[in-house]
Amino acid sequence: MDNTQVICAQDKVEKIAKITLWSLIGISLVVLALFLLVGYDTPYEENIKQVDPKLTDLLLIWTYILIAATAIAAVGAVIYGFVSGGNKSKNEDVGPASKAGLIAWGTFIVGIVIGLIVGIASKDEILIYNQNDRATPADIILTDTSMLAILILTIVTVAATVFSMVTNKK
Repeated sequence: MDNTQVICAQDKVEKIAKITLWSLIGISLVVLALFLLVGYDTPYEENIKQVDPKLTDLLLIWTYILIAATAIAAVGAVIYGFVSGGNKSKNEDVGPASKAGLIAWGTFIVGIVIGLIVGIASKDEILIYNQNDRATPADIILTDTSMLAILILTIVTVAATVFSMVTNKK
């Protein structure tokens, strides 16, 4: 392949990636809007002080689809990088991808630690803990930790995506 064919192929891949990204963001916004606007304030039957959103299943299923797609893409990228032998010479310095990986793992660990601290410090789990439930306060703390970590990671991801799109000169 000559250089122009490689550049053309890269442009096509970039265009497909952008279309896919914006499509997933759009679908995610629609699912989130449906979750928040359709039956979100429905009171829980056993405790009317709590809400029982009607479209929780839709939100969870969409989340599972996104997680599965991310796992498949990550495994595919690793396989592609292994098969193609990578495109980096051995003398190159640590690149932006390596730095981004460090930032991502650092954000993940910080999110988990903050979620765990807030989850342990929160006394709200006592309000919803019921002796007849199989869930323990520890389960509720772990759920709080996971939810806060996901929120932190989502905020950082959106900020990084917006920053990348604003600073991209193409």
